[in-house]
Amino acid sequence: MKGLKEVKNRIRAVDNVSKITQAMQLVAASKMRRAQDFAVSSRPYLLHLSEIICCLSEKKIQKNQHPFFIPREVKKRCVVVVGTDKGLCGVLNNALFKSIPKEDAFFISVGRKAMQFLSRTKRPLLASFSVNDRVQYHEVLGICDLISKLYLEGEIDSVEISYQKFINTLTYTPSLQRMLPMEGFHDVFNQMLKSADLKPEHFERDIRGLLFEPDVPQIIDHIAKIFLKYNLHQVLLEAKASEHSARMVAMKNAMDNAESLSQELKLEYNKARQCAITNEIIELAASATEKT
Repeated sequence: MKGLKEVKNRIRAVDNVSKITQAMQLVAASKMRRAQDFAVSSRPYLLHLSEIICCLSEKKIQKNQHPFFIPREVKKRCVVVVGTDKGLCGVLNNALFKSIPKEDAFFISVGRKAMQFLSRTKRPLLASFSVNDRVQYHEVLGICDLISKLYLEGEIDSVEISYQKFINTLTYTPSLQRMLPMEGFHDVFNQMLKSADLKPEHFERDIRGLLFEPDVPQIIDHIAKIFLKYNLHQVLLEAKASEHSARMVAMKNAMDNAESLSQELKLEYNKARQCAITNEIIELAASATEKT
């Protein structure tokens, strides 16, 4: 009977794990839907902002020589790594960390898991940030101010961001996106259209001559800073959508595995119990036969 008791205790433990993972799956599913809505609904704004920059002629940008648009020889590279604050999200973080460039670079972490990985691998960490599940816009400003200051002061020559790009609930791919210097906006704009499943014809071109006020340099400076902030904000939204999607799938798989294991243990318990009952019947029958 000792074996039966052990199996019964194990069944109880597995059932408790199944209930916990089911509750965590429901919480993750709720956060996932909200994060996905935020990520998808904010894409049109960034698309229109990209279109505005595409409409600015290259001559105007080059003439005003805004630092964000001037390419440099990359001697000091900076990579922003967007990880998660919590675990239990499958291989999401591991897949991202494997895609991080191994070349010499400075790093900025977003999320506790990214900070732990960079510290563990002894990579030069400039700063560490954390954002909540809703990714408020004001949380992005501190990161943008830091990378803008480092770039304008010449401490770094390029800024890239490594994150899990959200495709759908089951698909998210590690991506390395260049943020500074800003080059090839037409290519970036076409990539955004492709990811949003839109065609260039979806955006009507304004063929009228536009008058920029107060003047072009201030407009370009303002738009460049806004694009940097909203681009980073969109990246963090995509990363959060990927995180909650991965966690929901991981918890669902864990719940299914727990239920499958529970069924196997119950079958084993019933077999052992049936075997014990059969042995007792045989012993009783043998005892009665001996007395006869």
